[in-house]
Amino acid sequence: MSSEGLDERAATAVAGSQKFIAGMGEKTLKTVRILIPAPTPEDTFSDNVAVTLRAMGHAVTTLGEVTHAAYWSLGRRLLRMARSYLAGDRPGAEDRRVLRLAREFRPDVVLALTGQLHPETLAELGKHCPGRRVLWWGDAAANSRRWGLLDPGWDFVYSKDATTVRKLRLAGRNAFLLHEAMNPLWHRPLARRSNDEIAVVGNSYAFRQAVAVRLAQSGVSVRCYGGRPPAWSDPRYLALHAGRYVVREEKSRVFGEALACLNTFQLAEGDALNCRAFEIAGAGGLQLIEDRPAVRFCFEPGKEVIAFSTYDELLEAIRWAQRCPAEADAVRQAGARRALAEHTYQHRLETILQNLA
Repeated sequence: MSSEGLDERAATAVAGSQKFIAGMGEKTLKTVRILIPAPTPEDTFSDNVAVTLRAMGHAVTTLGEVTHAAYWSLGRRLLRMARSYLAGDRPGAEDRRVLRLAREFRPDVVLALTGQLHPETLAELGKHCPGRRVLWWGDAAANSRRWGLLDPGWDFVYSKDATTVRKLRLAGRNAFLLHEAMNPLWHRPLARRSNDEIAVVGNSYAFRQAVAVRLAQSGVSVRCYGGRPPAWSDPRYLALHAGRYVVREEKSRVFGEALACLNTFQLAEGDALNCRAFEIAGAGGLQLIEDRPAVRFCFEPGKEVIAFSTYDELLEAIRWAQRCPAEADAVRQAGARRALAEHTYQHRLETILQNLA
């Protein structure tokens, strides 16, 4: 990647990313055969994990690559709903596909990523890789259905929420805290600030819509990106939406070009950070993040990210970014360095594999 057009500190962050990426090809542990029981739309949790594991030298199989547009097309969504309805409480078509793939691939590890397998399927997988059925849950714990996170078939459970980990351990589960991550293959500094917009990237849940609309009403320039907003969306929010689902390098450019990147959390989210917290930082975006204890566990507020708890604090952070571009740029670069040093998918996956070893 060329560093032309980036300042010296950004070029340093880019060089660090290149060095890290080059090192990903070195096998850090013995080669492991890993089954990820999920499809891999581009730049999703499953895609980033699969790409990183392969770069680390491991053998990985999944339920197949598919574009985001195809996976979320109306036809495929209706098909998934129909299959789920017909299966009821029994293992469904995807469960049978996972078991067939396990018989063919003979994995050492099953690594589910915010995916829920039927208890019978999970038990059957235990015959293929006893003691090595791993769930890394990257969503709010409240979105776990049926047994989900609590299924006794999981040998290891990783959650980004410390409260969830404590509750899982209370129930006798082998649970650990593990935050989400960023992928330096594409979540890296690729652009300098070139506009005065507040970039908002992700699902159009109600709280995110409400904050974006309020900012716009306060005269702030807001641009939102992501999949098609739901039918019930606020018309004022729809006017802010770019109508684009951005991934990989394009997403990093959006983060880098914006005045700042707003990162809020849905109401069901506990004391945890979403993947966007690490992607924005990795891309060199100026991150305005809703404050919570987990922020200080992963970043230094005021130096690597800007944390806010109230609307007035958010507005003041935006005004500060406008008044003090040099200071804001220092925060961008510090956040990028921290993300690369501590918050890549390789860092997280090494933890998972070392625990298995």
